[in-house]
Amino acid sequence: MFSISHTGKETGYDQVVTALKPIEKVPVAVSFQDGAFYRVKVSNTLPVTINLLWDESTYVNTGGESVRLIRVLDRHNLPEHLQLPQADSPIAPGSQLQADFAGENWIEFVRRGGTPKPRENFRKARINLLFNINGKRVDWRGEVAFVPRKQP
Repeated sequence: MFSISHTGKETGYDQVVTALKPIEKVPVAVSFQDGAFYRVKVSNTLPVTINLLWDESTYVNTGGESVRLIRVLDRHNLPEHLQLPQADSPIAPGSQLQADFAGENWIEFVRRGGTPKPRENFRKARINLLFNINGKRVDWRGEVAFVPRKQP
């Protein structure tokens, strides 16, 4: 589970994302950006277009709660209607996608200047990205470790 810091200050943790279930010929890298935001980079080395299915991709927090991922096009103009379906992101053969995202229920906290942080930093969270590849649903899974920042 997450608690919320309404100060907007750093949470005191670095987040390290490690791939648990990669996808062959589709390199995926996820990195923590800041606050509630992550960035995914996908390289499509296949000869067909693939799609990242945002509405079926999730973040599983340290308490085991699953949260739908929301693609964030502009951090200064966050999506208003979170319940609406999101467009998939097509990735053409030989191309890359770079996109920022956040958990659906974090968007309102971010609007109010809050920052989600883990309640239990000894547990790891998970990120599940679902792709459509040749008509098949293929998932990439990563693990999020919360590492306390070193004090200066």
